[in-house]
Amino acid sequence: MRIAAVLLAALVGAAPAWAENRAVIIGNADYRSAPDLAGSDTMALAKALREAGFTTQQGLDLEARPLRRLLESLARADADPGARIVALNGRFLHDAEETWFMGTDADTPGPAAAGGQGVPLSLVMRLMAGGDPGAVLILGTDAQQMPHRPGLENGIGALRPPAGVSVVTGPPEAGARALARLLDGATLAQASAGRALSLLPEAAGDLRPVPPRKAADALADDRDAWAEAAVADTALAYRDYLARFPQGIYAADARDRLAQIGRAPGVRHADRAAWSLAAATDTAAAYATYLKQFPAGPHAGAARKRLAELRPVPPARPASQPASAVAAEQALSLGPAGRAAVQRHLSRLGLQPGAADGVFGPRTRLAISGWQRANGLAVTGHLTGPQVRMIAEQAEGRATEAAAQDRAFWRQSGASGDAGGLRAYLDRYPQGIHAEAARRQLAGAGTGQDAPHGDEATWRWARRQGSAAAYETYLERFPSGIHAPAARERLATLRAGVEAARREEAGLDLTPATRRLIEERLRAAGMQPGPAEGEFTEETRAALRRYQAARNLRVTGYVTRQTISGLLADVLH
Repeated sequence: MRIAAVLLAALVGAAPAWAENRAVIIGNADYRSAPDLAGSDTMALAKALREAGFTTQQGLDLEARPLRRLLESLARADADPGARIVALNGRFLHDAEETWFMGTDADTPGPAAAGGQGVPLSLVMRLMAGGDPGAVLILGTDAQQMPHRPGLENGIGALRPPAGVSVVTGPPEAGARALARLLDGATLAQASAGRALSLLPEAAGDLRPVPPRKAADALADDRDAWAEAAVADTALAYRDYLARFPQGIYAADARDRLAQIGRAPGVRHADRAAWSLAAATDTAAAYATYLKQFPAGPHAGAARKRLAELRPVPPARPASQPASAVAAEQALSLGPAGRAAVQRHLSRLGLQPGAADGVFGPRTRLAISGWQRANGLAVTGHLTGPQVRMIAEQAEGRATEAAAQDRAFWRQSGASGDAGGLRAYLDRYPQGIHAEAARRQLAGAGTGQDAPHGDEATWRWARRQGSAAAYETYLERFPSGIHAPAARERLATLRAGVEAARREEAGLDLTPATRRLIEERLRAAGMQPGPAEGEFTEETRAALRRYQAARNLRVTGYVTRQTISGLLADVLH
């Protein structure tokens, strides 16, 4: 069954018929008003839990609001709940009755403000209750102090876990080791043995919360490992895949790719850079340039296929009779979504066809006639197939040009981090490439946190943002900075990830009906995707990026299987 069909079925109300093991892993280390916390590798723990069959959400350095949102995944309805594991590493405050896990934005809270700047552990434990065979909460912290007002104390206070919930406390490193032992099949007593960790209640020591793996999971692990190797596309990634799955489904492909990489590493890097640029630009000229440089490259076949799709068929002269022109357009069977797409493309070309409502009224006909006249075609006010493709290609070129202008103005205005420059950028490009980064910097300045200045401050800010726009900002300010090589490497990785996501979405064959359903779910989640017309516009892409960031998913702006899983979780919540 195609993934689009699965998505459609789930979005209209299907519920899972199997027990789901859920996990949440959060590592808060970089606190605004408290010492940093050293500890476990959150991403490695999340990966290990996924490999053990858990549906896993993870987050790094979360402020209070996204922290609460991430923990909401535990509240999603589940008719047949499986095991529950939650690991929280960071700063905790408590009073006589409650302990709070604090967001990284916590600022000297008192008893009344603690709930707004953190999450109460009593709530977390209630959300975990009911797991089968049980639920384990792992809390990691150290002895350093977080500023607070009278009435609160640092650390983890007295906890009263509900039935079926066990709590392990100690340093983050020890908690990580305990979790690794649990994933290896140890009981809680075995995993928490030693003076560094405490287990509550002690009667839970015989609990073994990680169920045995199903035989079918091995195939899923194989596919996931191959997907990670293919996205990284490095010799190390393919060797790691073969070490885990020497007889795997994709073992032959991995060995072939390793041989290609080994033959010409210098050429490979140049080829990959040229292909990434062509795929990101996605124009006929870009693919032609790639083929000129690498006519026998590993991506030559894909480049030729895409080039054939982008180059329009030379337009035939429209029939002289208006009735024939009308019939030719009707034969295209554009449908409302296709007509709305044409209207949006005409608007991008400055031809004012009216609202993108999928109806070719008088204004749209005038716009089509104007476009035909400007391109030296017979003016009929009706479109042929080649003309629809020409309009789309011209609009795409205009969008690429607009993106280049957007980036150029950002370099002139907002890239310096000056508040006036940031506002000037947002005035011109309120939905621009760097608009979200500009708003975040202005919001930080408005709350007494200056926008980052200096190499180190800007680098720390870019790492916290973790977006391509943030690393571009760092490189624009400090092209020869201390962290410039690392920033370029991270930026290349992010761009490669976006390109992989674009190809993944293309492979899903999403129908207009499925796209409209996704747009409706994004609107229901408060992400403002624009009209649900069955075609993903820049507004839709921005909404997807906001959704992915809010759910701690890989931020690409494209519909991936990971994003679909999040949408399914929201529907079933």
